[in-house]
Amino acid sequence: MPNYSAIRQEYSDALPGWQLVKRCVAGPREVRKYNEYLPMPDPLNQSPENIARYEQLKKRAMFLNVTGRTRTGLLGAVFRKTAEIKLPPAIDYLLENVSGDGSSLEQLCKEATGECLDTGRGGLLVDFPKVKLPEGQTSLTVAQAANARAYVHFYPAESIVNWREDVIDGVRRLTLVVLHEKINEATADGFEFTAKDQYRALMLIDGNYVQRVYTEDTPDGVETNPTDKTGKSFDHIPFHFFGSQNNDASIDKAPLEDLAEVNILHYGNSATVEEAGFISSQPTLFITTDIQPDEFIKLNPNGMHIGSRRGHNLGKQGSAVMLQAKETQLARELMKDKQEQMLMIGARIVQQGGGAETAEAVRIRYSSDNSVLGTIAGNVSEAVRLSLFDAQRFMMDAIDETGTVFWLNQEFFDQVMDAQSILAQMQLWQQGIIAKKDLRTNLRQAGVLESDRTDDDIDDDREGEAPVPGSEDDPLKPNEPPEVKDE
Repeated sequence: MPNYSAIRQEYSDALPGWQLVKRCVAGPREVRKYNEYLPMPDPLNQSPENIARYEQLKKRAMFLNVTGRTRTGLLGAVFRKTAEIKLPPAIDYLLENVSGDGSSLEQLCKEATGECLDTGRGGLLVDFPKVKLPEGQTSLTVAQAANARAYVHFYPAESIVNWREDVIDGVRRLTLVVLHEKINEATADGFEFTAKDQYRALMLIDGNYVQRVYTEDTPDGVETNPTDKTGKSFDHIPFHFFGSQNNDASIDKAPLEDLAEVNILHYGNSATVEEAGFISSQPTLFITTDIQPDEFIKLNPNGMHIGSRRGHNLGKQGSAVMLQAKETQLARELMKDKQEQMLMIGARIVQQGGGAETAEAVRIRYSSDNSVLGTIAGNVSEAVRLSLFDAQRFMMDAIDETGTVFWLNQEFFDQVMDAQSILAQMQLWQQGIIAKKDLRTNLRQAGVLESDRTDDDIDDDREGEAPVPGSEDDPLKPNEPPEVKDE
């Protein structure tokens, strides 16, 4: 029986870091579920009293979710502008329903970008649903073929458990990808579900793409041979990795892992501060008396109560004093250090502005973060673009590379273009140094033109307008004075 559930060692090594980041992103309630992130003060003491004290320690500890807030801010920077998208008519349905479940292409990209921030890794699978034919029917009808569509499915890093690359004809190619899936099997009444494991193996065998699905009930797998629109087998696996550094099959470093590590240490310092404050901040009463212990118990059967409504008999030479511990500064200083470290790593949304700072200084200070974020946006864009090509192979006789455009925004800061800059761009166009398309692209990136207005939209709007003086459509060209006739 094939070992379809085998897990690659690199996956096992990286999994704890991925889980750490995702639990931090999920927030305090998720982090408190795991004892490994907040060590027990006395781990050898497993008494009920010590365990109960540890549970109270976790409840009092504050987890400042810097990791999750940073992730939200970075995602907002990428999607602050609409992506540049142009699709052939045969696959334009992917804009609103990219996975077959009603999710839009933009939502898929948000999931992919967020996963790349969390784990530095993910993948997109292009698949064509297998159409069930009625009994006795051997081929698809025109109507059935028209309703069958290719879709793009997102897989997080935890689902990609095994993979292999081989050198074929001097080129390194992906020959195996194993995807772990969870399927819900309904009970007879339909109200309950049982989660079962399923492994989808994507393989390149003798140069042809083959897909096999393994479960406990089908340990030998159920094989399918996906083909393109013309009926030919794929010569590659239509699965595309994306990462924080590049888009090969190797595991890249998770961009938010360093921040999550410091976030957890900050959580531990917070637990120390809160525990110390809970224990030592309460006033404690100390008394001295010449009364014998047995006599003292008779005089104070309910113990000593602190308050002004009741008096206490302390004997001839008795006295009392209230002691309260002073605030400890060490743990608080450690918390402040962790906050500064998180800011250095990239948690800019928790930083308080201190004085005037130019936009250029901000760009320089965050150049390293922007370069990582720009790489992620570019890698996700490339993976989506290749997936769109594979979807076209399912839906069209030939792919349309020129008619397919997809690129996520990489302008994470407002780039203000003043009148002088716009005039300089126009002069470059008029001198033939750049094309009109380049001019409009620069204006879109600067926010002068709306990012979702295409060149065709602009040309259509200009058709009914009068020619602009000095433009190509103006009969009076620049430096050409109107003709004056002698009377």
